[in-house]
Amino acid sequence: MKPGRILAALLVASLLLSAAYLVLGEQPREVETLAVERGDMELVIRVTGEVINDRQVEITALVDGQVNRVDTTLGAEVEEGEILATMDNRAAAASRQRAKAFLQQQDVHRREQLMRYRRLQKLAQKGAVSTEKLEEAKLNWEAASAAWEVARADLSLADVAQEWQQVRAPFDAVVIGKSTEVGQWVEAGTKLFTLVALARWEIEAHVDAVDSGRVRKGQSVVVRCDAFPGREWRSAVNWIGPSVEREQDKRLNTFRVRLGLGEEPPPLLLGQQLDLEIAVERRDGVLKLPFAALRESDERTEVVLIEAGRVRYHAIQTGLEGDTHVEVIEGLEEGIRVVRLDGQALDPGLRVTGRTP
Repeated sequence: MKPGRILAALLVASLLLSAAYLVLGEQPREVETLAVERGDMELVIRVTGEVINDRQVEITALVDGQVNRVDTTLGAEVEEGEILATMDNRAAAASRQRAKAFLQQQDVHRREQLMRYRRLQKLAQKGAVSTEKLEEAKLNWEAASAAWEVARADLSLADVAQEWQQVRAPFDAVVIGKSTEVGQWVEAGTKLFTLVALARWEIEAHVDAVDSGRVRKGQSVVVRCDAFPGREWRSAVNWIGPSVEREQDKRLNTFRVRLGLGEEPPPLLLGQQLDLEIAVERRDGVLKLPFAALRESDERTEVVLIEAGRVRYHAIQTGLEGDTHVEVIEGLEEGIRVVRLDGQALDPGLRVTGRTP
């Protein structure tokens, strides 16, 4: 073959290879697309709560003495006024008997002095008794009356001391702490039991202070507990703390919220931790997209549209943000398909082909 023809053939082959390379390099990239859909949106705040009860008391011994009997156990439910324990009351019983006898004695003496005073009054009217004798009888009667009042007060104190030998529940409660046994010698003030009221059990949670403007009384709360997997129930916010509390270790500002145990809760324990979802805002029938379809760029929110087989970035306006989706306020219509980005960057103008999942 002549050299000129060889050169021409090589040139043609080079052009063909270049064209093939350009064609292969422009092969469209396959991307997944998502449709703008219409549905309900809900903004929730997730926090950890704890079962609490403010009405919790420590029951202590009221007098020094030996525990003679214990009438309850740890975990028992007790009624208001029910006896929890009894002290050795023999000394108190004897003191009361003595006080009662002394009162009777003073009562007899008081009545004797009254009878004498009245008798002298009658004699004084006839001039048979001097004024000094009558006044002396009156003073004796008043002194006897005063002594009777003292004796009556002593009996009341003895009754109280007798009553203090029995340790009673101040309200309907459950025993969550027991630190005494029969035969133990205790001093007044020694802790014997810890009680928590059966009523007014609540759930308390600490919420970030930045959400204080969103949380309101009456908002619905979904409650879950790891101890009861697969079960959830509802309650509602019924109290919001009046102040912000600073948690020094975590450097967080929080405020407290409380809610009832809810509708048909499982048997929860005091101090048990719960997972709460507070529904702070809800919008029905709005346009929405998954977060995977969005890109934040220069303080704008953008999505990728496919136009003529190529990538085009399009700015939109968003609203309420949920867990997986965001509300689309402006820039898109229902049914329009956008590219699922999942954080990746696609060059504007890139050739792509959409794939429906």
